Amino acid sequence: MGNFKDKLVEFLCKGLKPFFRQESLDYRELSSSSFRLLVLLPCCIGDVLMATPLVRVLREAFPRAAIDFAVSSWARPMLENNPRINELVDCGSVGSGHFSLRGYISFIRTVRLRGYKLAFVPVRSPVLSAVPFLAGVPHRIGLDSAGRGFSLTVRVPVKGVRHEVELYLDLARAIGIAVKDAKMEFFPPPEAQVKASTYLDGLASPPVVIHPGGGVNPGMKLSAKRWPPERFAALADALISDGMPVVLVGGRSDEALAAEIKASMQRSPLDLTGKLNWGELGALLKEARLYIGHDTGATHLAVAVGTPVIALFGPSDPRMYGPYGGKSIILWHNVGCNPCFVKGRWNKKCRDFRCIKAITVDEVLESVRLITANRLGNAHSYSAISL
Repeated sequence: MGNFKDKLVEFLCKGLKPFFRQESLDYRELSSSSFRLLVLLPCCIGDVLMATPLVRVLREAFPRAAIDFAVSSWARPMLENNPRINELVDCGSVGSGHFSLRGYISFIRTVRLRGYKLAFVPVRSPVLSAVPFLAGVPHRIGLDSAGRGFSLTVRVPVKGVRHEVELYLDLARAIGIAVKDAKMEFFPPPEAQVKASTYLDGLASPPVVIHPGGGVNPGMKLSAKRWPPERFAALADALISDGMPVVLVGGRSDEALAAEIKASMQRSPLDLTGKLNWGELGALLKEARLYIGHDTGATHLAVAVGTPVIALFGPSDPRMYGPYGGKSIILWHNVGCNPCFVKGRWNKKCRDFRCIKAITVDEVLESVRLITANRLGNAHSYSAISL
């Protein structure tokens, strides 16, 4: 059913393309002007963080512009303290996949009243891509995946396998902006840094932070992304035995998982699961020795604050969603059927999650040794171990 729906949407979108004008836009025509600019990306945590390099580039290209970011309440904490953004625009439930027509019209009205001259739309949804057009934004730059960007004035094709950060940056490149020093960013508020320090004061050295949960977004919980809890327990025991303090983190929905992991351990980690907001987690990660987690928002948050990362990947494609920049290792096994998480869907017939289970505790420990021995170098790129 999903494939038929995709084909139907693609057919309709491509049929609408000839009715919408395109333009050749050079950013230098606007770079010295004062105007309002909108970045529209409602969800989710990782996606919004992966858009921060685009925001950084746009701020440098348009120093006099007011740059706003339309985001959901779910992902808003990723941007609340970002000095490159003038204002965050609440898009309500729009972008969650389950929004009402009334909410959609209300959001369009909000965008229209703000009088934006330029909009960047790094999304693949034709419904979201149409918002700037319906709101009367004259210059609209965004992704054109299978015709879904029909309403844009500058359509950026989505072809092949590329990292999401690079794909988002293509929107800037499409209007002639040279991209350099691209990196994800997160700015913890001062009060979050103070609270994080109080948690770390009792530890002998900077900790290894482990996020064993994740894979949860509005309307979706992807357990297939998760490494088995008993392996996290064995990993944490080994790290503590090697003299590295371990901190468990996660949301309130991860509390039972953290309890299960601790029950299987011989040693005692510091469990902060359900106790930190996103700002506090970012501040904690900034002080950590290392972070270990799945394809989830916290993994991108660790990268954004400059912490070395070991990312455990299974059904999703690390070439598209892996840690971007910094010192990081991706552990991913090609078991023949992965990656199967595509366009927000995954193979629900899979019951054994063999791809994520193929990663062993010893592989993760060896990756820890590589990072703590500083053997990854200082290049601004990520290292992937694909087995």
